[in-house]
Amino acid sequence: MFKPSLFTALLISTALATAPTLAQDTHKVTDRMGREVKLPIKVDRIVTEFLPFPSAWFISTGSADAIAGMHPDSMRMAERALLGRIAPALHNAETGFTQGNSVNVEELLRLAPDVFVSYETMPAIADVARTGIPVLAMDVLSNSGGNVIQTYSGWMQLLGQVAGQEARTQEIIAYGQGTLDDTRSRLASLSDAQKPGALFFARLEEKSLKVNGAGHFGNFWLTESGAVNLAPPEFTPLADIDMEQIYKLDPEVMFISNFSATQPEDLYENRIPGQDWSHVRAVQNQRVYKIPEGIFQWYPPSADAPLMLKWMAQKNQPELFSHFRIEDEIKTYYGHFYGYDLSDTDVQLILKPQL
Repeated sequence: MFKPSLFTALLISTALATAPTLAQDTHKVTDRMGREVKLPIKVDRIVTEFLPFPSAWFISTGSADAIAGMHPDSMRMAERALLGRIAPALHNAETGFTQGNSVNVEELLRLAPDVFVSYETMPAIADVARTGIPVLAMDVLSNSGGNVIQTYSGWMQLLGQVAGQEARTQEIIAYGQGTLDDTRSRLASLSDAQKPGALFFARLEEKSLKVNGAGHFGNFWLTESGAVNLAPPEFTPLADIDMEQIYKLDPEVMFISNFSATQPEDLYENRIPGQDWSHVRAVQNQRVYKIPEGIFQWYPPSADAPLMLKWMAQKNQPELFSHFRIEDEIKTYYGHFYGYDLSDTDVQLILKPQL
């Protein structure tokens, strides 16, 4: 429970006293959890603990200048991935206001944000709301059951309203939905027997093997890109699995998220202590793939979501999706939506991230 110090109470009182009061200075938006939030019409300072937010804000506005504070994990991702290079202003954002799931309200107030952006389930929402700072709640799985394109489109719709960039975000939404529609139409005539059995690993480490069942991102990526998710129906969206279960399922294709540093070569060469992958078809046929990482990780919802679907479809159904080069798709997308020309080296770093 948030218990303000005397200094914090004074800061809160000051913040409330100086909050916008004129009707023409504000407008109302409905956030991703159905909460009506009053915001300044012009948002100049955003602080966020929502990890994908910097990339989502950048694609929806073409700028990162408004981000005054972000989670340290977002900063590390920006420095590791391409976002920090494409939007160098992010390096100036503060990170000391939050650690893990907690928010230091005094530090947050010092940053004087126009809006605070949080996960829908974070306890910080109530604490920050008491200060009078507007809070936008963003969703990851709450509204979509793992449908990444739906989640990503919802973010764009909201952020277009927040930033007054509806025309821009509608184009982004249309591109994502168009990619999903085209992929579905090309896969429509396939039976399950014509699709490879696959597993999507959220974690693949010596002491942690977790796969995505129904209702999670990995299930969406697999089923929408022409594979069958072999995770049993009784599995939770994020489920533990052991090697005996993996041997029994014997996937033809496997994907490894960026939440583990494990690379396909680690399985091909049996480098993980206590695990023998040599009996698994995906390993035998070298059909194990590391998820790319561009402006953000491609496994969860991100601004690169349409590219992830195209990449997955080529891995699962290469003959049906031979009409494009993924390298060219990535360059075109980044040039159009981010205003950034990727080099061939940049593209290879996206497709083969080294964590």
